[in-house]
Amino acid sequence: MVSRILSFLILVPLAILLVVFCVSNRGPVTVSLDPLGTMPQFTYSMPLFILMIGAVIVGLVLGGTGTWLTQAHYRRKAWKRRNEIERLKRDADDARERLRVLSEEKAKAAALAPSSSTALAAPRAA
Repeated sequence: MVSRILSFLILVPLAILLVVFCVSNRGPVTVSLDPLGTMPQFTYSMPLFILMIGAVIVGLVLGGTGTWLTQAHYRRKAWKRRNEIERLKRDADDARERLRVLSEEKAKAAALAPSSSTALAAPRAA
Protein backbone atom coordinates (compact mmCIF):
# COMPACT_ATOMS: atom_id res chain seq x y z
CA MET A 1 0.00 0.00 0.00
CA VAL A 2 2.83 2.39 0.87
CA SER A 3 4.66 1.60 -2.37
CA ARG A 4 1.50 2.36 -4.37
CA ILE A 5 1.09 5.71 -2.69
CA LEU A 6 4.78 6.49 -3.12
CA SER A 7 4.76 5.55 -6.81
CA PHE A 8 1.59 7.60 -7.27
CA LEU A 9 3.24 10.61 -5.61
CA ILE A 10 6.24 10.26 -7.92
CA LEU A 11 4.61 9.27 -11.21
CA VAL A 12 1.76 11.79 -11.25
CA PRO A 13 4.05 14.85 -11.05
CA LEU A 14 6.33 13.30 -13.69
CA ALA A 15 3.36 12.75 -15.99
CA ILE A 16 2.24 16.34 -15.45
CA LEU A 17 5.75 17.59 -16.25
CA LEU A 18 5.85 15.45 -19.40
CA VAL A 19 2.51 16.82 -20.63
CA VAL A 20 3.61 20.40 -19.90
CA PHE A 21 6.90 19.78 -21.74
CA CYS A 22 5.10 18.33 -24.77
CA VAL A 23 2.59 21.20 -24.94
CA SER A 24 5.19 23.93 -24.56
CA ASN A 25 7.61 22.46 -27.14
CA ARG A 26 5.32 21.89 -30.11
CA GLY A 27 7.31 24.12 -32.42
CA PRO A 28 9.18 22.54 -35.31
CA VAL A 29 12.90 22.04 -35.03
CA THR A 30 15.19 21.25 -37.95
CA VAL A 31 17.20 18.09 -37.37
CA SER A 32 20.13 17.36 -39.67
CA LEU A 33 21.56 13.85 -39.87
CA ASP A 34 24.45 15.03 -42.04
CA PRO A 35 27.42 16.08 -39.88
CA LEU A 36 29.10 17.96 -42.73
CA GLY A 37 25.96 19.79 -43.91
CA THR A 38 26.51 18.95 -47.58
CA MET A 39 23.35 16.88 -48.14
CA PRO A 40 20.08 18.70 -47.52
CA GLN A 41 18.02 15.52 -48.02
CA PHE A 42 19.13 14.36 -44.54
CA THR A 43 17.38 17.30 -42.87
CA TYR A 44 14.04 16.79 -41.11
CA SER A 45 11.66 19.17 -39.43
CA MET A 46 9.78 17.82 -36.40
CA PRO A 47 8.41 19.05 -33.08
CA LEU A 48 11.02 19.23 -30.33
CA PHE A 49 9.06 17.10 -27.87
CA ILE A 50 8.95 14.20 -30.37
CA LEU A 51 12.69 14.45 -30.83
CA MET A 52 13.33 14.54 -27.07
CA ILE A 53 10.94 11.71 -26.17
CA GLY A 54 12.33 9.64 -29.06
CA ALA A 55 15.86 10.20 -27.79
CA VAL A 56 14.83 9.10 -24.28
CA ILE A 57 13.13 5.97 -25.64
CA VAL A 58 16.15 5.07 -27.80
CA GLY A 59 18.44 5.64 -24.79
CA LEU A 60 16.31 3.38 -22.59
CA VAL A 61 16.27 0.62 -25.19
CA LEU A 62 20.03 0.83 -25.80
CA GLY A 63 20.80 0.98 -22.06
CA GLY A 64 18.51 -1.97 -21.32
CA THR A 65 20.05 -3.99 -24.13
CA GLY A 66 23.56 -3.20 -22.94
CA THR A 67 22.70 -4.17 -19.38
CA TRP A 68 21.03 -7.37 -20.54
CA LEU A 69 24.10 -8.30 -22.60
CA THR A 70 26.58 -7.55 -19.81
CA GLN A 71 24.62 -9.66 -17.34
CA ALA A 72 24.47 -12.70 -19.61
CA HIS A 73 27.20 -14.55 -17.68
CA TYR A 74 25.20 -14.19 -14.44
CA ARG A 75 22.12 -15.67 -16.10
CA ARG A 76 24.24 -18.50 -17.52
CA LYS A 77 25.69 -19.28 -14.08
CA ALA A 78 22.22 -19.23 -12.52
CA TRP A 79 20.93 -21.57 -15.23
CA LYS A 80 23.81 -24.01 -14.69
CA ARG A 81 23.35 -23.94 -10.91
CA ARG A 82 19.61 -24.47 -11.22
CA ASN A 83 20.18 -27.48 -13.47
CA GLU A 84 22.81 -28.85 -11.10
CA ILE A 85 20.44 -28.48 -8.14
CA GLU A 86 17.70 -30.30 -10.04
CA ARG A 87 20.12 -33.09 -10.98
CA LEU A 88 21.31 -33.44 -7.38
CA LYS A 89 17.71 -33.55 -6.15
CA ARG A 90 16.93 -36.32 -8.65
CA ASP A 91 20.04 -38.22 -7.55
CA ALA A 92 19.07 -37.84 -3.88
CA ASP A 93 15.52 -39.06 -4.64
CA ASP A 94 16.92 -42.05 -6.54
CA ALA A 95 19.27 -42.86 -3.64
CA ARG A 96 16.40 -42.63 -1.13
CA GLU A 97 14.30 -44.92 -3.29
CA ARG A 98 17.12 -47.47 -3.58
CA LEU A 99 17.66 -47.29 0.20
CA ARG A 100 13.94 -47.84 0.79
CA VAL A 101 13.89 -50.84 -1.57
CA LEU A 102 17.00 -52.33 0.08
CA SER A 103 15.58 -51.86 3.58
CA GLU A 104 12.31 -53.50 2.50
CA GLU A 105 14.24 -56.41 1.00
CA LYS A 106 16.29 -56.73 4.19
CA ALA A 107 13.11 -56.69 6.31
CA LYS A 108 11.53 -59.36 4.09
CA ALA A 109 14.68 -61.48 4.28
CA ALA A 110 14.75 -61.14 8.07
CA ALA A 111 11.09 -62.09 8.30
CA LEU A 112 11.55 -65.16 6.11
CA ALA A 113 14.70 -66.38 7.85
CA PRO A 114 14.06 -68.75 10.77
CA SER A 115 14.75 -67.08 14.08
CA SER A 116 16.11 -70.33 15.60
CA SER A 117 19.16 -70.35 13.34
CA THR A 118 20.46 -67.14 14.91
CA ALA A 119 19.88 -68.53 18.38
CA LEU A 120 21.81 -71.74 17.59
CA ALA A 121 24.81 -69.94 16.19
CA ALA A 122 27.81 -70.40 18.39
CA PRO A 123 29.46 -67.23 19.67
CA ARG A 124 32.96 -66.63 18.42
CA ALA A 125 35.86 -66.88 20.75
CA ALA A 126 38.08 -63.88 20.96
